[in-house]
Amino acid sequence: MAEHIMDLMKPEIRRIEGGESELHFDLTGRKELTIPTGVVQGGIVAVMLDMAMAMAAEGGITTASLQYEILRPVMPAALEVRGRIVRQGRRITFAEAVIENAEGEIVAKGTQTGISMT
Repeated sequence: MAEHIMDLMKPEIRRIEGGESELHFDLTGRKELTIPTGVVQGGIVAVMLDMAMAMAAEGGITTASLQYEILRPVMPAALEVRGRIVRQGRRITFAEAVIENAEGEIVAKGTQTGISMT
């Protein structure tokens, strides 16, 4: 059983630097993350976007508000997720993220308002 969400999602952290993050999720064969039609469940899409934005802030924020849009079906395959900090104040951080499929198409995007944990 997964102890934390990171254990469940198993992201490969490719880069965290300068208010940006790049994560790789290989969801190939991960049927437990899909709905009966075979696409990735929407909450899982939100988790990937949220992780990328939090990691762009180097884990220093907790989510206050999260908005996301699924632009095309997210299939259980290799996905690239990029997050970036748009604006960071002392207590409030604004971030955005996108998910791309193997063909380089943006399949989902999101924005977040985060609260500093320090």
